[in-house]
Amino acid sequence: MDQSVIEECKSYIGRTRACEDAMSPVPARRLAALLGRDVAPDNGDALPATWHWAYFNPGIAQADIGPDGHERLGLFLPPAPFHRRMWAAGDITVHRPLRLGMPAQRVSTIDSVEFKTGRSGDLCFVKVRHEVTQDGVTCLSEIQTVVYRDRGLPERALRAPGDPVPRGYFVHSDMQLFFYSAVTHNGHRIHWDREFCRDVEGYPDLVVHGPLMATHLCDGMLEEMRACRFSFRATAPVFVTTPIQLAMGKPGERRDGRIERADGHVSMEATLELP
Repeated sequence: MDQSVIEECKSYIGRTRACEDAMSPVPARRLAALLGRDVAPDNGDALPATWHWAYFNPGIAQADIGPDGHERLGLFLPPAPFHRRMWAAGDITVHRPLRLGMPAQRVSTIDSVEFKTGRSGDLCFVKVRHEVTQDGVTCLSEIQTVVYRDRGLPERALRAPGDPVPRGYFVHSDMQLFFYSAVTHNGHRIHWDREFCRDVEGYPDLVVHGPLMATHLCDGMLEEMRACRFSFRATAPVFVTTPIQLAMGKPGERRDGRIERADGHVSMEATLELP
């Protein structure tokens, strides 16, 4: 790895970006419909943990969109010299639930940039800290870990489209991925462009969003909207053809959950802690 590239990427540590959102109930209603929730969130209602990902997503100018559909690197995020980018982990502390209909502010700061070498080659880990406030009070703190890496060996699909899904498992549809991308304003092509997935990234099919799977787990593990800490780590990819099941763990002050693929691999691990 060129030392000058490493130094340039590390120079982004400390960069900040602020945005404001009116917190309209409309994105929450669309997300509820996508998730199959029989609710119609309205002004004044508390926003479930992780649903804030449907907010604070200002539009991106066409000139600033990179080849993968994300905002191009080098604007806010460092220009890591790798083709793949993935949301690898998250750590969210809800100090008090956000309220719909009340303007909120989010300040994002690049906390760290770290280069490592693993079995799949060189990697770059970027940690971004988000602080969300309403009426001058911090409601939510989040550490988002993004990993950059080069294309690895081709991934294998667990089943062909149309094959039966094992009992107790479920798969995501193309439309679920499309609407989740829409409600979170996520243009990443791995979620909607099959040719890009196969020819550029080496994936066998569309990739299910890590945040969407984290929301599946958090919604199932958190029985009421309240202060909490929810952390998750993605460990294996899930495609639209991949059967998965949720394991929520036992209720309590600390609850460990995971998402299991039909081949026995764990695709996500999560922990919920109550104060």
